[in-house]
Amino acid sequence: MGNYKIKIKVEVVECENQDTHAPLEQNDGSFEMIIDGNDAVSIDKSEKALLSTAYPSIREALSKHLEEMSKKKPLKKPKRKK
Repeated sequence: MGNYKIKIKVEVVECENQDTHAPLEQNDGSFEMIIDGNDAVSIDKSEKALLSTAYPSIREALSKHLEEMSKKKPLKKPKRKK
């Protein structure tokens, strides 16, 4: 079985959009959350927003990966004890 690369890119950019305070999936499969300027200068609130946004992205990527893996090779059935 081959190796797999895990690639993650995180961007924090200023925008004019309104706050959402919840991760939203975008058309390209990425997830975004918009926080207000006060939260953006708080390390605790920024960290919480980053982790909250990353979690659904990670779960989606893992789900797709495992689905593809299951198509490539069926899982081995455990041997029965006699």
